[in-house]
Amino acid sequence: MAGARGILALLLVALGVACERPLPREQLAERIAALERPNLVLLVVDTLRADWLTPYGYPVDTSPQLARWAESGVVFERNRSQSSWTKMSMASLLTSLWPRSHGIREADDGLADAAVTLAEALRDAGYATYGVQTNGWLDQSFGFQQGFDRYLFPMGKGAARLPRAMIWPHAEKVYQEAERVIDAHDPEKPFFLYLHFMDVHEYAAPSHFERRERSARGDYEAGIRWVDHVLGQVREKLDDSGYLDTTVLVLTSDHGEAFGENGRHGHARNVLTPVVWVPLVFRFPFPVAALRVAEQVRNVDIAPTLLELAGAPVPDSFEGRSLLALMTGEGDDVARTSYAALGRPLFQDASVQLSLTDGDWTYARNVEPDPDRSEFLFDRRVDPLENVNLIEHESEQAEQMRERLDAYLAGGNADVREEGVRIDPGIADRLRAMGYLQ
Repeated sequence: MAGARGILALLLVALGVACERPLPREQLAERIAALERPNLVLLVVDTLRADWLTPYGYPVDTSPQLARWAESGVVFERNRSQSSWTKMSMASLLTSLWPRSHGIREADDGLADAAVTLAEALRDAGYATYGVQTNGWLDQSFGFQQGFDRYLFPMGKGAARLPRAMIWPHAEKVYQEAERVIDAHDPEKPFFLYLHFMDVHEYAAPSHFERRERSARGDYEAGIRWVDHVLGQVREKLDDSGYLDTTVLVLTSDHGEAFGENGRHGHARNVLTPVVWVPLVFRFPFPVAALRVAEQVRNVDIAPTLLELAGAPVPDSFEGRSLLALMTGEGDDVARTSYAALGRPLFQDASVQLSLTDGDWTYARNVEPDPDRSEFLFDRRVDPLENVNLIEHESEQAEQMRERLDAYLAGGNADVREEGVRIDPGIADRLRAMGYLQ
């Protein structure tokens, strides 16, 4: 009888969770404050462009799992990364430093020990910290392991059932490592888990993820569907392990991907909107009345947001600002200016470029050592993907944006760049196979 009562109690709890009414925005601040050091899971899907996702209005249902999170979570409609190259972008995300401050711009640059990372701040606050990542630019030799109790690179590459072998470990290998980490975790401590997926970057997915067309676009869509499926597996694992009701899930990307916009294909060629507009979706342990934040935000804002959720102090070095006030409606509604940069060219058709976006306008210019000193100005209200350069037609606006970029560049330098890092030969071979290293 006692066993039956216990089962009934569990069913009632499950039913209560399932029937919990979505929280209105005006009650969000109080509920977030009551979380008391939630577990934090940061999911970075490499090369994931925001406007190819279901919650962002893509006409094909590429991401049904993410759409379910969005329906009862928070979607930031205009989030921007700080580079279209992973190493620069993730350095900004994990240290909350602008590219001008962390200084990383070369293939053999890394984060010095002086860098203060999100993982270090959370570990200092009593969190267990785990990373499972699959991008060679984030290898621990480049310093990205700082602050992680375990920083794992899964063994192996692709799978036999893929149409072609992958260069980097595939999504299911990331999930398998995450599963082991979750199973081994001490439930007495909160945890921070960072997972980084490379499948969309490689346009890779098992053949049963149907493609609309046999093309790069079709393969890219299929890659999104596969990783979206694995995101569902991560959520289910957290649920089965009893952690989901105390965990905040955050989905973003390091950069997007161009499909002909601005005459470019791929990424790490410039820092215009198609390659720096990335998703940002929060799923809380409780349902939220579908909330969409229209104000522009930046990936540098993610780390201080997670620290505020954890009740942990934000390091003085962090340059981003927490997003919680924007979620709860207690912050200002002014779009946050975003800056992006691309360092030494990795590809022959790449520009060494800087850009700033204030929400309505984007200004970009090529800088040394790029021989082409072109400038670009786009009005995003009528040209959201930035295909029509107005630099010769809006001189007053161009001058204003030029001055703002110069003022940004005159800002501080955190001196956290380590130069001349020796790249692991195995990692170098894989990067070379993708065309990054000559």
